[in-house]
Amino acid sequence: MISIVTVNYKTKKYLARMLESLFAHLKCEAEVFVVENGSGDDLSDLSEKHAQMRLILNKTNLGFAGGCNTAIIQARGDYILLVNPDIIFDSDAACELVKRMDADPEVGIGGISLKNEDGTQQPCVWRFPRPMDQLLMLLKVPHLFPNVGPNRRWRMLDFDYSKTQDVDQVMGAFFCVRRKLLEEIGPLDDGFFMWYEEVDFAKRAADAGWKTRYYADVSARHTRGSSFGTIRTWKKQLMVLRSLSRYARKHWV
Repeated sequence: MISIVTVNYKTKKYLARMLESLFAHLKCEAEVFVVENGSGDDLSDLSEKHAQMRLILNKTNLGFAGGCNTAIIQARGDYILLVNPDIIFDSDAACELVKRMDADPEVGIGGISLKNEDGTQQPCVWRFPRPMDQLLMLLKVPHLFPNVGPNRRWRMLDFDYSKTQDVDQVMGAFFCVRRKLLEEIGPLDDGFFMWYEEVDFAKRAADAGWKTRYYADVSARHTRGSSFGTIRTWKKQLMVLRSLSRYARKHWV
């Protein structure tokens, strides 16, 4: 069985679309958790419409990792799939991903080919960050020089998205975790309020000897950035800096 977890923070219109597409294609045994992360959105109508959905109401915003963890501790699946509300399913991508991960027990984390709404390929894999590429990112250098060496390495600008292959990390918008891995290294670190939580988890998995695999033949569409549209730019930058600082303390020191 697969446990599908999504966290809502003022994204009800995207969530409604995601659930509609998910249940239209879902063919395997699954449980679906929707975490309302203290945003004030009334999701009762969605809960009534989708009987398979289990609604968790958090009184405050626990951040992405904290929100996910409130569902993860209740999940019973052999796999836990974290899905952003702004995903659109065009196929049974959740179950197809599980089939592929079942074929290789060394894969602890699985991701898929994420497309823009127009069907074009979206960047969704990265190498683990290093101090130089993160410094350049904070200084906005890649906006002017996107092919600068450290940025090119980190963002894998030469990656062939048509081929299934092992990578350092896949995007947290569609992030499938084997239960055995969770039991070994623990859940997401909720000390990351937003950003870098999936990077940290993938790094801990790699350090424990697990593989992260990108599956080119499974796909879904993704509306990037919808969860952050209501957050002011300076707050986003502060969140990024705090999360990067935590990641640095854990993995660079």
